[in-house]
Amino acid sequence: MIVIALLLIFYVLLIAGLCIGFFRLKNESTNFDNQVFSDTKTRFSIIIPFRNEARHLEALLETLNCLDYPDELYEIILINDGSTDRSLEVIENFLAAHQRLELKTLNNKRVSGSPKKDALNLGIAEAKMDWIITTDADCRVPSNWLKHYNYKILREACTFIAGPVCFYEDQNQLLDAFQQLDFLSLQGATIGSFGLSRPFMCNGANLGFLKSSFLRLNGYAANNHIASGDDVFLMQQFLEADAKAVGYLKTWHALVETAPQPDLKSLINQRKRWAAKASAYKSRFAVLVSVLVLLGNASAVAGLFFAEIYYLLILKVAIDFLLIWCTATLFAQKKQLKHYVWVALVYPFFTLYIALVSQFGKFSWKGRDFKK
Repeated sequence: MIVIALLLIFYVLLIAGLCIGFFRLKNESTNFDNQVFSDTKTRFSIIIPFRNEARHLEALLETLNCLDYPDELYEIILINDGSTDRSLEVIENFLAAHQRLELKTLNNKRVSGSPKKDALNLGIAEAKMDWIITTDADCRVPSNWLKHYNYKILREACTFIAGPVCFYEDQNQLLDAFQQLDFLSLQGATIGSFGLSRPFMCNGANLGFLKSSFLRLNGYAANNHIASGDDVFLMQQFLEADAKAVGYLKTWHALVETAPQPDLKSLINQRKRWAAKASAYKSRFAVLVSVLVLLGNASAVAGLFFAEIYYLLILKVAIDFLLIWCTATLFAQKKQLKHYVWVALVYPFFTLYIALVSQFGKFSWKGRDFKK
């Protein structure tokens, strides 16, 4: 029981530290300096791999068509990763009806164990602009998306920028609520780690980096045998090169919304994919956080059998809520907080299950099977 209590205390201290980091990191300004914008603007290549995303592509294209940024200063490159549905037809039909939007579509070339990294590499090789911005085909981007990246680049001389991501509501209310609260906690931890100057997570659905730096660091070459991790491992390389040039866009005005998983099986496969890359982390802080989160949730389950430490379980639930509430407030996503109690009860069991199954066997992703 003493070990369980100590692990819960360490977990609470970790999340409390991330909450402090959350408040330390300043919110981005939304009052753009018109003089800065008139004098200098960053050129962006938006790279978007897709595979069988006919259901989501039109919504993405609608938001890309509404980007508020000079047309000559950005390009859009879509990479088709072997789609077998109507994805290409959706793109063609949209372009025919919206002639203002210009984009290039490429066919992916598989050369490694990571189809997504292959697609990104192809897009980056074709990119003509100085900065690469990545997102996913099931996302929706805000109209001032590129303005926020541009402003941060000009003010802080970053070479790598992580941006905020959240789920939009789909159809399964309870499953959506679980995913949203889970994801808000991950985003809160991400922001908190940047505030502590110990970033360890980011999301490829909202990411930007300087192309020349990407090429100098050999991009994804060191981890292209791992199916996922195009975001986190790349950030680690940029951190090793120059940690001060890695930043975070802390504003809901730059928030990219992505689709939740449609069913429990898909959610489990997604989380298995995310967890499977943890063993390849090089950052000591990332490893420490991963271990403490796992042990903290394991202790929460074991602690249910010891009434003497229920106060620590309540403290864990409370500190987790604080981090999620901070993120939900920042992102204007408080609606799902009403589901917090039952999600907090289920989450430790879900985390333990994912941690176990991710270390054995295979997982499915975009209709393909991958080994850990």
